Amino acid sequence: MKRRMCRINKNLILAIALHSALLLPALSMGQRKAQSTCSVKIHVVEEDTHEITPVMVCIKNVRESQARIPPLGDTAGAPTEIGVFLKGVDYKNDKNWVGPLRMTNGLGNNENRSGLYGVQPSIPYWKEPVMYQTSGDFTIELPAGKWHIALEHGNEYVPVSEEFTIAKKETQLSKTFVLKRWINLPNRGWYSGDVHIHHPTNKQQFKEYMLDFGKAEDLHVLNMLEMGDHLGTEFKVDGFGEKFRSYKKNVCLVSGQEDPRTENGHIIGLNIEHLVRDTSVYNYYDLVFKGLHLQPGAIVGYAHFSWNGFHKGFAWHLATGEIDFVELLQFLRLNTVDYYDVLNLGFKITAAAGSDFPWASTIGDVRTLVYTGKDFSVDNWFKNLKAGHTFVTNGPALFMEVDGKLPGTEITKSAGSRAFITVKAISNSGIGKINRVAIYNNDGLVSEKVNQLKSDSLEITLSHPVDKSQWIAAVVNCENGAVAHTTPVYLSVDGRPTWDVNKAPAIISRQVESIRKLEETEKAKPTIDQGLIKRLENALDFYNNLLKEINGQREKKSNVSGSDDEKIILVSTQDINEENVVK
Repeated sequence: MKRRMCRINKNLILAIALHSALLLPALSMGQRKAQSTCSVKIHVVEEDTHEITPVMVCIKNVRESQARIPPLGDTAGAPTEIGVFLKGVDYKNDKNWVGPLRMTNGLGNNENRSGLYGVQPSIPYWKEPVMYQTSGDFTIELPAGKWHIALEHGNEYVPVSEEFTIAKKETQLSKTFVLKRWINLPNRGWYSGDVHIHHPTNKQQFKEYMLDFGKAEDLHVLNMLEMGDHLGTEFKVDGFGEKFRSYKKNVCLVSGQEDPRTENGHIIGLNIEHLVRDTSVYNYYDLVFKGLHLQPGAIVGYAHFSWNGFHKGFAWHLATGEIDFVELLQFLRLNTVDYYDVLNLGFKITAAAGSDFPWASTIGDVRTLVYTGKDFSVDNWFKNLKAGHTFVTNGPALFMEVDGKLPGTEITKSAGSRAFITVKAISNSGIGKINRVAIYNNDGLVSEKVNQLKSDSLEITLSHPVDKSQWIAAVVNCENGAVAHTTPVYLSVDGRPTWDVNKAPAIISRQVESIRKLEETEKAKPTIDQGLIKRLENALDFYNNLLKEINGQREKKSNVSGSDDEKIILVSTQDINEENVVK
């Protein structure tokens, strides 16, 4: 009996002890938290507007590598992956709401960030491992110690990197951080946009999330692309056209499409009134181009050009004459090699930049600056994007004028005249120290200036002799890899195209080879798509006729100059002879 009672008493004591262990530590942890952490109130203010603003943030203890997350100061876990954005971010209108944790450094796996960044920072001037969106007016609980805070607000504001100390037993602390503009591009008539963003907008909370995200990154035009493939579409938008645009102050969401998407290329349709999509003829890209261009104000672009270039279907699609812009800059990559080939074939294609968020770490990590003048509107932004009044950047600003005209402009000149070129690059040491500014045309490097004095601005002025039709573009490179590039200005002499008669034949040969490979692949299939074969043959005919025109101009030039150099090149390069281009 005593033994039994003893067992009961022991069990009772153990139960009570266990109950106490479950309850008391929770209370004491709460008490210890109140005693050992400090409530740090963070205010982030734009210096020029004096307003609190949403901002991208990373807070770390100086002895730790992992970030802390408001409001409880929890240690950051794994970066957010693509699935969260496919479903839509659960945004709350709360000062202490924090956006998804985004990986900004280290090798990504294409779920947490694109592997195309390599191990480089997603934004050249952002060295932190992660970033997250905040209201700019939030509280975070942190223990005593030395802390580091980094703030990013787009590339027109100097990023903040500061330390602060929390003393032992300190329970309340207020910190205000002022974001200083190093340049005000809207005051100069230039407005930023991202031509390639994915996130659903078919719920109000999704729109609120993206509008605040746009403000946090100081981005004006957010092109929200519904993304398709053969099976369906994802990142659903709530509708297309002007009535479905969403505004909040100077930020606007505009619906578009990334569709079709096949191994032959990804196509972007901006500022559209309805989706152009027919899975029964999904591979007939020209039908999509025409369907998009039938919509007033719509613009057609080629995605991922910065790292894909003349990949598979681009040569075919380019031959339709329906491509308005290419994504020249994306994932830190600027593809001038293929862009200059496009220009040397005589095409006039706008330079644009799109992040491809959420594969990008953040929206606007690359951005398209469009000149609208003081009369900014979303419609004007798209109108001038199509006109080519742009430069792309992930840091510095770059302004170019030829005879006082903006990028994208075609200027009529006479042989023997001169063009007055002005190029000015501006940056800030917090964004990227300028290394060089350069001007290029069909022939290659026209002029270059190295920043030997380590100035925040660098300018080239040049009286350029004009002896033929040509394109002229500018680029700036910074020491940290930040870059900007303009759309060209086009000089037309005697009504001739801006192609390069010497370089174009070899470029055409490469395009023909690319198209023939597509044709061979299709013809090897059990069921051949004759509609696709016809389109590829049309593209080959285009390049054949283009080569005839260029060869004709080469021969005229050779006859006028009395030189056989042009003829020698034509005859010696067997695979660019017109009779070998299309059999």
